[in-house]
Amino acid sequence: MKYISNDQLETVMHTVSVAQAKAQLSALLDAVQAGEVVVITRRGRPVARLQPERPAKPDFSVFRRLRGAWKRDMRIDREELHERG
Repeated sequence: MKYISNDQLETVMHTVSVAQAKAQLSALLDAVQAGEVVVITRRGRPVARLQPERPAKPDFSVFRRLRGAWKRDMRIDREELHERG
């Protein structure tokens, strides 16, 4: 287990072999969900990294269109509101 500094946050990194990862995948995913990084090795060489998924940035375009329509005193087309593009 190693500690890595990442933007002033301490991240725990585990290194496991492919065989260990196959046997303990559920536990490794729990650790990743808790913020840890897991490096999977094959014959001692890193081949994969499991790390927490970054949250998606919120899409505020719908709110911007609503605000713009409200400011212009326009009607809002529901079909256009649900279009993404």
